[in-house]
Amino acid sequence: MDSWRTAALRAAAAELASAISHGRLLAISLNAPVCVAVSGGRVRFEVPGGGACSGTAVAATAGQAVKLSGDALVSANGPPVVFTHLGAAAPAGAYTVSDQTGGRTRRVVVAVSGRVSVQ
Repeated sequence: MDSWRTAALRAAAAELASAISHGRLLAISLNAPVCVAVSGGRVRFEVPGGGACSGTAVAATAGQAVKLSGDALVSANGPPVVFTHLGAAAPAGAYTVSDQTGGRTRRVVVAVSGRVSVQ
């Protein structure tokens, strides 16, 4: 059971990293900044406003949120990441993915360059 929980947490962190990377690619393809809003187990791509997410969905996504599978909890460590039209992150950020039952965590880090990694 312990191995299964570890694998599920690793998969949830990889899924979050993939969703954040999608936000970066969306910013590059639209040639416009995109804010990555993470709430619970959902990731939304929003138009940035005043250095934060505005709550207005990026038109290309039609307001659809990416729902992460499993029951892992995701929390942001700092302000939301905003990708520029060149794919850089301003500011860089980190997210913590937590296993509700085992208390284990994994971090998903976004560098200023826009590179997304799981630690």
